[in-house]
Amino acid sequence: MEFLWRTDWNRLFVPEMSLLEILIRGTITYLTLCLLLRVILKRQAGKVSMSDLLVVTIVAGLCRNPLIKDAYSVTDGVLVIATVLGWGFFLDWLSYRVPFIHGLLHSPPVQLIRDGQVLHENLEGEFMTESRLKCKLRSKGVREPEEVAEAWMEGDGQVSVIKKTDSEKADAARADAGGRARVTSTGG
Repeated sequence: MEFLWRTDWNRLFVPEMSLLEILIRGTITYLTLCLLLRVILKRQAGKVSMSDLLVVTIVAGLCRNPLIKDAYSVTDGVLVIATVLGWGFFLDWLSYRVPFIHGLLHSPPVQLIRDGQVLHENLEGEFMTESRLKCKLRSKGVREPEEVAEAWMEGDGQVSVIKKTDSEKADAARADAGGRARVTSTGG
């Protein structure tokens, strides 16, 4: 029964990696994942911000080799977590103060609908089908793209929708009716 209480305190608390190695591992992993998530997964993030997703991903993976190799000590793990959280805070702070860094870390919005017309080229660039766009519109209380003045894919993956006003809808209906009347009169 002694094995239940036996603990290697030295192995548990004494770091196995140097502080420099911890900083390098945490920094390279954080920055690499930050760039990969920005490029690959920006649209899948949904309501979770990229930095939140990144921190959760890294902290969840801290017990594996890429970050702390075969280290066992709690101190190694805590120091790597501190490095990752420190980078998260620092990049948020830097992004707030330096527009260039903000541009690197935050995707610009992409217009998906303009004046009721779906911009298919932009949809394609965001790997979004028209049916997926309509699903996003329905979640905003819009049935058809024609009811939308503008729709934007935001940097965090959300779709922002600006509905047409009643006067814009009436103008569009008049223009549509006028167009049909001209086609009927010239074609018939």
